[in-house]
Amino acid sequence: GLPVSVPPEQGYIFTVIYTRLRGKSRNKEGTLKNRLEEIRKQRGIRQEELAEAMKVSRQTISSLENGRYNPSVILAIKLARYFEMKVEDIFLYEEEQDEG
Repeated sequence: GLPVSVPPEQGYIFTVIYTRLRGKSRNKEGTLKNRLEEIRKQRGIRQEELAEAMKVSRQTISSLENGRYNPSVILAIKLARYFEMKVEDIFLYEEEQDEG
């Protein structure tokens, strides 16, 4: 989680910077990667078009694509249906390996 000393209004930007430094969405359970940008571009769909179809902002699509944000289960299912794919073919979950 965020350090207690980060004020709420700065918490979001801190999370964005911290996640960018790590390179992908991670938590204690594992890593979630996705192929959203690759799939969207293959089909010639703009971020704005996908956002409108999903009823989210373009920034949400951008954040999903670069790993700053994990989708809700509902959004993941809506994306899969939109692309006529399985959720697990778009979002790739890797379990955290126990060290030692």
